[in-house]
Amino acid sequence: MRTSLLFLVLLLSLNSFNAISATSIETNSGHLANTSGNLYAIDVFEKPQEHAEGHSSDPIDKEEVGLDEFDNLHPLVVHFPIVLLLFAALLQCIQVFVLKRNLDWVILFLIGTGFIGAYVAGTYVHPHTHGLTDIAQKVLDNHDKYADWTIWSSALAAVLKVISIFWIKLKRGFEIAVFLVMAFSALSVAQAGHYGAQLVYIQGVGPQSEFLETEEAEEGSHSH
Repeated sequence: MRTSLLFLVLLLSLNSFNAISATSIETNSGHLANTSGNLYAIDVFEKPQEHAEGHSSDPIDKEEVGLDEFDNLHPLVVHFPIVLLLFAALLQCIQVFVLKRNLDWVILFLIGTGFIGAYVAGTYVHPHTHGLTDIAQKVLDNHDKYADWTIWSSALAAVLKVISIFWIKLKRGFEIAVFLVMAFSALSVAQAGHYGAQLVYIQGVGPQSEFLETEEAEEGSHSH
């Protein structure tokens, strides 16, 4: 009888201990869950605020906008010389083998308009930046370097193509030299485009005029 009573008391004690332990674990788990939830809530509310502070202006709620809504026209212009110079190099490569007179005029048009587009994009509509990080500034310097190489090499290629049409007509050796210059121009504009894309999509330079000087700011700086 005494043994049975002791066994019963021991069993009740173990059940009470298990109940207390389970309650303690649930309480601690709930506390951790609430703490994690609070931290998550803080993180969620902080990130949009940081994102909002990083942009100087709100997006324009329009499906279509005019040219005056853009702070800089560089993105609208720069794609033309990219296509024109790449296509000119491709046709010049074909011209080395076929030597067709009519194809020379098409190539001259492409390389000439490609040079004009590259010059306009690199000078008249070239964006001015401010507050760049060290990495972004290095990327911009590389972009500008290859853009300059594109301008000068495409100008040289256009001159050589004029010489090819009017003086040195359909000479394969000279056409190869013209192709090499155009290929260098095509590679330069492709590399400039690569660094330009890195500036926009990796470094965040340009979207919603981030790190760009507006025309009003530029005019104000010139007036002082």
